[in-house]
Amino acid sequence: MKKNILISGGGIAGLTAAKFLSKQGHNITVIDKASSFSKVGFLISLKSFGVKIMDELGLSAKIQQESSPSEFVSFLEANDEIIQHISYEKMNENIERSVLISRGGLHHVLYEDIKDHVTLIFNTTISHLDQKENKTNITLSDGQMIEADLVIISEGLRSPTREKYFKDCKLEDFNTLYMGGRLKQAHSYNVGAFKIYIDVNKMLSIYPIAQNEIAIQCYIYDTGTLSASYENASDLFQHSFRAYSREVQDLISKFAKNGIMFVDKMGMVNAPDLVNGNVVLLGDAGYCPTALSGMGASLSIYGAKALAYFISINAVDLASACNRYNALMQPVIKKFQTNAKNNASSFIPKNKEQLHHFVSSFRNASDADIKRIMTEPIVLTEEQINFIQ
Repeated sequence: MKKNILISGGGIAGLTAAKFLSKQGHNITVIDKASSFSKVGFLISLKSFGVKIMDELGLSAKIQQESSPSEFVSFLEANDEIIQHISYEKMNENIERSVLISRGGLHHVLYEDIKDHVTLIFNTTISHLDQKENKTNITLSDGQMIEADLVIISEGLRSPTREKYFKDCKLEDFNTLYMGGRLKQAHSYNVGAFKIYIDVNKMLSIYPIAQNEIAIQCYIYDTGTLSASYENASDLFQHSFRAYSREVQDLISKFAKNGIMFVDKMGMVNAPDLVNGNVVLLGDAGYCPTALSGMGASLSIYGAKALAYFISINAVDLASACNRYNALMQPVIKKFQTNAKNNASSFIPKNKEQLHHFVSSFRNASDADIKRIMTEPIVLTEEQINFIQ
């Protein structure tokens, strides 16, 4: 049963869905507000089932080519005292090894793989949706009219279409500013050996990803508005770590001056229902767990596969397929959003007492405890992996 499917938003979730659905023989149109795609973006860690699904799509080799080495991570106090030193190889025993890659790099692999198999329209958004029985008439921002059997909204955290057509959804401000990017410059850090500083109301990660390139990411507790956070991001970034070692301060100063920086105010999407008639939410547009879940990209990829799976076994009744997708996703969403809140509480403590408690407990944790803390929250049950309800 070949269907006409419109995907609004050509990010990781949208392109993964396009890949699965085009393989099923459906006519796929992807629209995106961007004028083109680039390979830049935040550094992400693709983990667990996300890596497995990419392997299933035959994209693992290309993703590895775009990835950065990751061997060890040291959690540190602001004074450079080590809290824990962890081997990724040891931590990831018995699960899929995580892949460190820029969001743009992962997206580029997906785009190059799918671009010749779908219709892709840039500089375009949805202006209006008109649902009639089993069809939806879509008016695009360029005036074009499209009729679709299904509309997939994968526009990201601040989806305007979700805001317009899913009134019960709530965008929760996580009160955390997320900054990061890359600096092209020679350095003395060991490539693949990362440093993560834990401090009151902030966390700083330093990723030496090549001999001449370093990635930095940080989370800073911030209750300001989105526009104010954007405007003051660089000053806040430098001010927040002014008491750190001269090495860290110099790196941040160079990064603020010469690096490519991305800034976002983190939010969490709470959607009691991912389906509205012939329109369905996918990825961050429907269930952003924030970057602090550690599974944002993998969850988007999993959601895309799940939606495509239910469509594959019931293309005659898309409403039923979407409802089964919604039923499967809700407990999974809750799991990773809860994980994000727990991580925020642990790794971005709100006061010195919480910081001391975290440092003490994490420093004294056994290898088994570390593995449980770092890996148990990122796995799914066999039933969830196989979409059994």
